[in-house]
Amino acid sequence: MTRMPCRSWLLAPLFLLPALLSAEDVKLREQAVHLLEMANAASLPGALSSYDQVVSFRWHENDGSVKEGTFTRVWENPGNHRDEITMGDYHLVMVISGNRISSIASGPMPPEVRELRKRLPVYLGRFDKEDVIRSVDEASVLGRAAKCISFNTQFGNTLQANQICVDAERNTLLRWQVGDELIENADYFPIAGLWEPGHIRRFMKGVLLLEVEQHMAAIQGPVDPNFFSPPSRHWDELYECKNKRRPVGVSTPMPPAGNAGTGNIDVIVHGNIRENGSVQDAEIEFSPRPDLNDEALKLVSTWKFFPLLCSDKAVTLEGDMVVHFQDR
Repeated sequence: MTRMPCRSWLLAPLFLLPALLSAEDVKLREQAVHLLEMANAASLPGALSSYDQVVSFRWHENDGSVKEGTFTRVWENPGNHRDEITMGDYHLVMVISGNRISSIASGPMPPEVRELRKRLPVYLGRFDKEDVIRSVDEASVLGRAAKCISFNTQFGNTLQANQICVDAERNTLLRWQVGDELIENADYFPIAGLWEPGHIRRFMKGVLLLEVEQHMAAIQGPVDPNFFSPPSRHWDELYECKNKRRPVGVSTPMPPAGNAGTGNIDVIVHGNIRENGSVQDAEIEFSPRPDLNDEALKLVSTWKFFPLLCSDKAVTLEGDMVVHFQDR
């Protein structure tokens, strides 16, 4: 399952399929692909010209505590936008104007904020070759008539049973249930010919992690140019990447398997793949097992890559890496 829009990359070792997935009905796949394409067309924000976005969010911790924050964006085409994010002691103001960027932050971006930015204004996707469509059924989802696509996805020896539900009237994405992740989009509102969710909830293994309330409004007329003044008093150039080659793993060993019978456990590590192919500044992005975090960080610090090649030059790339623990 390919997810979009992509605000960071997710890297995991490739597995060869041990056998071909069972055949699927061609017409059924055409119907499923069409439904998801319609959902993308109904909400993909790239079709918006100028808009104002206001978001409040709540991040639920494992100990029952809740972190609250806000996110605002003013977007003016062509090429101007201003973001401001606050969560606890963290505060960021970032302005992009054409090929220039200026930002000021109170510290490193927390993983909760990175995760939030991936979800806004909506989380979309498309099917790929690992997905086998099983059925398309009518259902009621979040109080709306829906068409739900049930499909299997195979990664190595792991077979996932997944489901995506699309609003039968508006073509919007109501439910995304892939692996352990469940995302619910509700209270859609219209903006400039599109539909965006006013309420988003994200669960992992049935546990609520993130709640989002958002509203967007189209901007009529030009925005005051002073609004896009550089917050740090200076501009940096955005590097335009041509002839891009993504990082390629040279040595990405996984932890030794255990015998606990717990199945696969994925720990996501955020870090930088540097120009020399090493991983630096690694930190835990998401972990269902905190007792495995130190081992994951130490292992990722040994990984080696052919780095991102951008315009024939090796450059640093920030993103997420997945460490697979089996039966630990």
